[in-house]
Amino acid sequence: MALELEDIKGLQEGKALKSTTRRQILEYLKQHGRATVEQIARMAGITSMGVRRHLLALENADLVKMEPERRPMGRPTHVYELTESAEALFPQNYHQLALQLLDSIAELEGEEKVTQLFERRKQKLLAAYADRMRGKDLAGRVVAMTQIMTENGYMADWKVIEGGYAIVEHNCAIARVAQSYTQACACELEFIQELLGPTVDVTRERHIASGDICCAYVVREKPVLAIKTRRRKARGSKIEDRG
Repeated sequence: MALELEDIKGLQEGKALKSTTRRQILEYLKQHGRATVEQIARMAGITSMGVRRHLLALENADLVKMEPERRPMGRPTHVYELTESAEALFPQNYHQLALQLLDSIAELEGEEKVTQLFERRKQKLLAAYADRMRGKDLAGRVVAMTQIMTENGYMADWKVIEGGYAIVEHNCAIARVAQSYTQACACELEFIQELLGPTVDVTRERHIASGDICCAYVVREKPVLAIKTRRRKARGSKIEDRG
């Protein structure tokens, strides 16, 4: 039995669940840390069998986990606690903290320092994900990129289009920050471009921060002539440096 998608969405938006008992269970575990089936049953006013059905649904949704707990006498008992995934369902204010820190840096050091921070973040991401691109053709790199963006909260998917591919992000994981600091979106575009490699062109066609419902990137192979010209220029600059 899986927790319905509408239920999870309701939790994330702070709305009532179809099953208010599941919300009660999650809130109880949040307040008490861990609990047995019997403790949850007393709290919810339902049978232990009913609690187990709800806990199974929450386990399948990766919102609670079961662990054995040793007692002074008798067999270990099973206790339930929230998973790391469940913590994201409760109110958090990370974006406000991030904005306050960025505002303070801008006031103390200037906008250029903020730009440097986003650039440093991009370089770390490129280093972290470089191995996932090695040995793949463009299609494989697009699939890997989509998976990376989804892992980071962007709800991305991809599709084949005429002459290339489209990567579509249905959620902006840093929307609040991006609204105040355009460097965030600029670095994201550069990250996608650089991770996919120098033989491709990436253009952003839609932009959540500009009012669109998604961010959409078009990915196409560069013409062979353009690639050769770029390589010749790079070799020429190296020769000048030696001179």
